[in-house]
Order: sequence, then C-alpha cells, then structure tokens
Amino acid sequence: MVTGKSEQYTGMNVKTLENLWTAFVAGERDFIGINLAGADLNHWSLARADFWGADFSDANLGRANLRRANLKEAQFKNANLAGADLRWADLRNAMLAEADLSDARLEGALYNHQTRFPEGFRPDQARMWSLEPGANLATKDLRDRDLGGVDLSDADLGGALLVNSQMFGAVLRNANLLSALLGDSDLRYADLRRATLMLADLRGADLGGADLRQTNLIGSNLRGCDLDKTNLEGALYSDSTHFPRGYEVPKMLHHIAPGASLWGADLSGARLTGVDLSGANLAGANLMNADLWGACLANADLSGANLLGTNLLGTDLSGANLNQTNLMQAIIDLPGDMAAVMSLNSQSA
Repeated sequence: MVTGKSEQYTGMNVKTLENLWTAFVAGERDFIGINLAGADLNHWSLARADFWGADFSDANLGRANLRRANLKEAQFKNANLAGADLRWADLRNAMLAEADLSDARLEGALYNHQTRFPEGFRPDQARMWSLEPGANLATKDLRDRDLGGVDLSDADLGGALLVNSQMFGAVLRNANLLSALLGDSDLRYADLRRATLMLADLRGADLGGADLRQTNLIGSNLRGCDLDKTNLEGALYSDSTHFPRGYEVPKMLHHIAPGASLWGADLSGARLTGVDLSGANLAGANLMNADLWGACLANADLSGANLLGTNLLGTDLSGANLNQTNLMQAIIDLPGDMAAVMSLNSQSA
C-alpha cells in the first residue's frame, strides 16, 4: 500500500497524471510506488525522479526521458520503452521481461542478477553496469548514487567517481578502490575489510562505524573524514597517508615504510606495488598472494615469511634474509631473485 506523499498518486487516471506533472514541475521527485499502469507518458521528461516500486505496466514511455531515475523494483509488463532515455537509471530488481526496449538508451544504467530483461537482451551490449560482487566498475561515474547496502565485494572500482555517493552499510570487502574519488561519500558501517584504498581521495567522507580492518590506506587522503568508531585494526598506511587533523594513528595500524617493524603481520593479498620496505622486519609475516611488483625489500628480514604466490616481479631483494621463507609459486623472473631462491632451496636441502 502506498503511503505518505505518494498516496495521492495511487490509481492511474487523468488526475494522477495532472498531479504527477504539477508536482514534478514544482520540484517534487518522490513518486515511490506510484501506479502509472496504462499511462501515456510518451516524450515525458522525468529525469532523476524516484519511481521505486512504481507500476508502469502497459504504459507508453516511448522517447521518455528517465535519465538517472530510480526505477528499482519497478514493473514494466508490456510497457513501451522504445527510444526511451534510461542512461544512468537504477534498474535493480526491475521487471522488464515483457517490455519493448528497442532503441532505448541504457548506457550506465544499473542492474543486478534480479533484474529481468526481455529474452535475448544483453545488458553488457547495452553498456549497462552490473552492481554485483566482482563487477568491473573501474573508472565509472557513480557519483550521487544511492548504493546503500549494495554488495560489491571483490569488485574493481579503480579510479571510479563515487563523490557524494550514499554507501551506508555497503559491502566492499576485498574491492579495488585504487585512486577512487570518494569525497563526501556516506560510508557509515560499510564493510571495507581488505579493500584497496591506495591513493584514494576520501576527503570529507563519513566512515563512522565502518570496518576497515586490513584495508590498504597507503597514500590515501582522509582529511575531514569522520573516523568515529571506525575499525582500523591491521590497516596499512604510509607517510603519504593524510589523516584528519589532530588524529592520532593507533598502534594497531601497520606503517609501510623503510625499516618498519612488521613482524608476523598479516599482509596477505595486499597491493604493495612500488613500496619501499628496505630494511623492514617482515620476519614471519604473511605475504601470501600479495602484489609487491617493483617494491624495494633490500636488506629486509623475510625469515620465515610466507610469500606463497606473491608477485615479486621487479622486486629488489638484494641483501634480504630469506632463511626459511616460503617462496612456493611466487612470481619471480629476475636473475638476482632466482639466484636467491636457488640459494635458499640449497640451504633448505
């Protein structure tokens, strides 16, 4: 049942359309649950309106402008969307299986596995963006979007534009947010465990209650962020990480710097490309599947460390202590590194 200010729009009739247009022109954008079944909205401009759960069954939306509209869970049974502009609209959980989408513009429109499309329709060919775990959203423009509670674990959001996005309670575990722009975004209670926020701009973001355990904050900008009750246990930072003014970095964080003390630290899967850890104490550290491409580990103590599957391409290991270091399946191709591994293997034998 529709309640609140959308109640006046229940039931499709001439009065409903008059009310809709009058309200839209006056600046109203909240039309949640509106019943527009059978409505003639041909060429109507309703960009950025909120039609969450609306019923557009049998409606004529030919050439309508619905750019950036919220159409989550909307019904489009037998609706005509031919030539409609749906760019950057949110179509998660929308029912489009029996809609006419011929010549519709859908670039950047959001969908998920519960969105139903006409038979044979390919959302990837329409250049739509999937909001699901593991999705490729690198460099995409997602600013001002409502992404609250969305599961984007393991997604690639490298370089994505997420300024002023609403991501309350979002799951971004293990996500790649390298160089992403997250200024003024709402990340309260978001799950960012083991996410890569290396070089990300988070100025003014609200991270209250967020889980950033073992998150990579190397070179990130956190100026003006709300870190109240933020869990930063095991997070990585560097001298180029900018924390809020007056913020005292807790000892539970890992400082990535030359000579750093990282004995026994869990750095598995971490992106540490190009970092300088020369002379660092990494004895017994877990670096399994970490990316150390081009890093400097000269004279570092890696005794007993786990480098299983670690990327060591271009890594400087000169003078490093590799006694009892696990280098199984490590990616190494430099002659000096190979010599070090051969020496280590001979010692182990």
